[in-house]
Amino acid sequence: MARTALATVLCIVLAAVVATAIATAEETKLNAEQMKAVLGTATPEENGFINKVVTMVEEGQLPASLVESTFLWARRKPDHRFQYFKRGLILRAAKEGIRI
Repeated sequence: MARTALATVLCIVLAAVVATAIATAEETKLNAEQMKAVLGTATPEENGFINKVVTMVEEGQLPASLVESTFLWARRKPDHRFQYFKRGLILRAAKEGIRI
């Protein structure tokens, strides 16, 4: 009887952890339009780069954590945020063997 109760409690805890992880993943999903606005893209080429990066993340070719951390770093720059983001992401991805 005690084993059954313990197993039930563990299943409930595991379900809660999984649900929290899924909700967190959905909250941090990259949004191309938001990134363009924050980084101040001004040309079709810059917008295309953002779209490409988001597509690469969605296809599993580029880690979302790499893009998110580079985005958070670049958005704190006073000027030329997009240029910081692009160059920083290209360099960081290259260190992991990923070509953008």
